[in-house]
Amino acid sequence: MQNYVVYGLIAVGCLFILANFIKPTYIIAKLFKKTKVENAPVSVGEENFLHIISLWYQLKECCDQCKLSVASDKLDEVFPLLNLNEVQVNDKVS
Repeated sequence: MQNYVVYGLIAVGCLFILANFIKPTYIIAKLFKKTKVENAPVSVGEENFLHIISLWYQLKECCDQCKLSVASDKLDEVFPLLNLNEVQVNDKVS
């Protein structure tokens, strides 16, 4: 019984010593805090640009579904870089 008290007091003393070197609140927060995955911040201008590109793809798909080939071809002429596939993009980069 006395050994358990001695071991307990030694453990409490070690905790006090460690508390001086390590912030216990940091360790507790680290244990219970969920990790958040944050996205890269997007500026308003980039968000608007991405929205315009999304709308372009929607319009192109609608033109293709309705078999409006002339309108689809004109969209490709106006925005040729948006219609490149991966092979074409890799060729232009190389």
